[in-house]
Amino acid sequence: MATAAMTLATSTGPTDVREVLGLHTRLARGLTGAAVLAMAFCALQNTRGVSPMWPEVVAVLIMAAATVAVVMLPHDPLLRTAALVLALSSPVAAAFLLSAVPVPLETSNQIWVSGYSSIIYVFMCLRGRARYAWSSIALTVGVYGAWAALTDQGWWTGATTPIYNSGAVAVATALALAVRPTIRSIFTLRQQSMTRAAEASAVAAAQFERNLRLRDLDELARPLLERIATGTPLSDHERQSCELLEAHLRDQLRAQALVTPSTAAAARAARGRGVEVLMIDDGGLDDADATVRDRASTVVTDALSAAGDGDVRIRVLPPGRSTVLSIYRSGVSGTRRIDLDRSGRMSRGNHVVKYSNADIEDE
Repeated sequence: MATAAMTLATSTGPTDVREVLGLHTRLARGLTGAAVLAMAFCALQNTRGVSPMWPEVVAVLIMAAATVAVVMLPHDPLLRTAALVLALSSPVAAAFLLSAVPVPLETSNQIWVSGYSSIIYVFMCLRGRARYAWSSIALTVGVYGAWAALTDQGWWTGATTPIYNSGAVAVATALALAVRPTIRSIFTLRQQSMTRAAEASAVAAAQFERNLRLRDLDELARPLLERIATGTPLSDHERQSCELLEAHLRDQLRAQALVTPSTAAAARAARGRGVEVLMIDDGGLDDADATVRDRASTVVTDALSAAGDGDVRIRVLPPGRSTVLSIYRSGVSGTRRIDLDRSGRMSRGNHVVKYSNADIEDE
């Protein structure tokens, strides 16, 4: 109960800027698709004089992939590798596009990569990679300037195009510098609040469990303690009841994951028949799902119910093992082993060798 409370408390609410901006929503995906379609439409409307066409197609594909990536990629801030690829997308796409556009241009919209890249740069800034965005702008300025110089238009004529389109990036950078630290502080405070609430819930759950066990202990032990307090010698049946109660309490301490109403009743009945029962819990069922835990309870109950003599050793193995539960049942017919794996599948084996208590504890 306590673990579930802490997991729930620490897994709710937004965890980074991407969720605050709603980039994981259907609306964001729809707007991203619309932006890509608008970019492709603009490119196709300004192909007069472009030759060959394949560089423009490559540029469209590069910018479309970068647009989708800057919106959909996880992590905040963006991973450095992802940010580097995004930063290279604009100058590379520009190089392809400028290699095919006519000189002089039919319209300034034919060198659209610079303007469209501003959208990608804005999101890079908001997602914590402003330096990569400005580095990409610098590279794109170099690409446009080199193209203009090589086509006798003058380096500055080409370089000014991406510079003029960087105004929105400057605003986004300032906004990111102002907002991102505040958002991080909000996330930190929210996480601390959630952690404190989870800790309080865990304490309450532990107290509830402790009170429940005390109540059960009182119900089980009080009649016998009151009987012992009378000073009258105990009958054989009462002494056996004391032994069975002691064994049950030991099971609750040493094998909490195995003690259910059905297994407790089966263990008591088996001990009443003279079967020696030992249960040990090393934690392998703590993270198992309910199906496997129920399966383990059923297997243990069946093994105890079937035991008519000898002894039964039941152990929940440590976490990380392929087998979560082992049962050794020894009697006049020999020794039988039952294993339960992490998926709840059961395997059986028959042996004729005997073993001591240390055999199962040291396995």
